[in-house]
Amino acid sequence: MGMMSVFVGAMVGGCFGVIITSLAVAAKRVDEQNGVYEIEKRCVPEPAPPVSGERIIRFTDPNGVLLFTIPDGACVDLMYGDGERVAGICHYLDQDHAEINGMRWQMTEFALQMQIRGILFSPSMIE
Repeated sequence: MGMMSVFVGAMVGGCFGVIITSLAVAAKRVDEQNGVYEIEKRCVPEPAPPVSGERIIRFTDPNGVLLFTIPDGACVDLMYGDGERVAGICHYLDQDHAEINGMRWQMTEFALQMQIRGILFSPSMIE
């Protein structure tokens, strides 16, 4: 009788697991169809418009998704894989290009190269 109880318990538990998983998958599909959940898209709010003609440098990921913005002349922190941190001085060139530490970059290419080299970048906390 004891082995039969264990067997029945395992079967019932397995059935409940399958039912719960099926409900979760179905709910996710409905969310995707209704636009509640978007596959591989991040919603980042657009930055506030620049004050009195201030030029803003837009840092993106390699796909062009906005990560953060900094004003012209500000710094970005570059953190190398070994933990070394370097501040990069940034100058606005146009909406999609900036000069970082004297090198001109298209911003999605900059993000791609940093990803390939294992370098993390973020807005500098030092004003």
